[in-house]
Amino acid sequence: VLPPDPKNNSDDDDDDGALDMPPPKKAVIITNDSEEEEGKISAFLTDATNVLSTSQVRWLFTASFLRFCSGLCIGVWAAPYFRIAFPDDSTSYAVVNAFIVSLCGVTSGVVGGWTADRTGAAAVGAGYTENTGRLIVPIVGSVLAVPTWWLAVHSSSFESAMFWLGVEYLVAECWFGPVVAVLQSSVGPTLGGTAQGMFTLTGAIGNFAPSALGVLYGSAAAGAVEDGSALSGLLGVGVCGGYFLSAICFAISAQAGNEEEGGNIALPEKQS
Repeated sequence: VLPPDPKNNSDDDDDDGALDMPPPKKAVIITNDSEEEEGKISAFLTDATNVLSTSQVRWLFTASFLRFCSGLCIGVWAAPYFRIAFPDDSTSYAVVNAFIVSLCGVTSGVVGGWTADRTGAAAVGAGYTENTGRLIVPIVGSVLAVPTWWLAVHSSSFESAMFWLGVEYLVAECWFGPVVAVLQSSVGPTLGGTAQGMFTLTGAIGNFAPSALGVLYGSAAAGAVEDGSALSGLLGVGVCGGYFLSAICFAISAQAGNEEEGGNIALPEKQS
């Protein structure tokens, strides 16, 4: 009898085969990045649509855009104008303007917010909504900013121009706090971040206004000796127009919010 062949040992083959089996593969979860991005974009668009779902907020954004346009035109073109109109006082303008912006602008913002709280409470007592009362502040401020800015860019002396510029900052910069308060209370806490981001975007879009004014100024001043008259005319019409239209839009927003929330004051019945 021949000895068993070690090469054909079935037991060894079974053992070796069991030892050589590869380990089981782990399940791999594959995510679709494009679908996640589409979901995020869709969620943002839905939130943005919800923010703009009321007439009050839509008019509020329109008014804010116009207000940003006017303010940015002043921030960009006021210095070139005053240096052209009053070349001997260019150094003084830098100091005075810094004082006006820091003191008058900040004071207007703080007082505007404080006043909006008081007018909001008074509106509730009169039968209107609190937001309607708050919007009185930017309405009045925008209206008063029209003559003060016009006088600032049409003054014959540097002292008079700086006086009216300071008054303009006092009456115009009170709008920001009340508008943000109305926006946040109108959209609710779940959409507050989206609404604030859209408000910031509105200001960014308003940066096109100084560029447009620059194009118009370049066309008006081409081939002529610039004495400041062309720029003062554009600043007067452009900035004052933005202020006046923003006041109208703020008023429409206040009325729309009052109607949507059912805050119209009831007329007293006639007594027999």
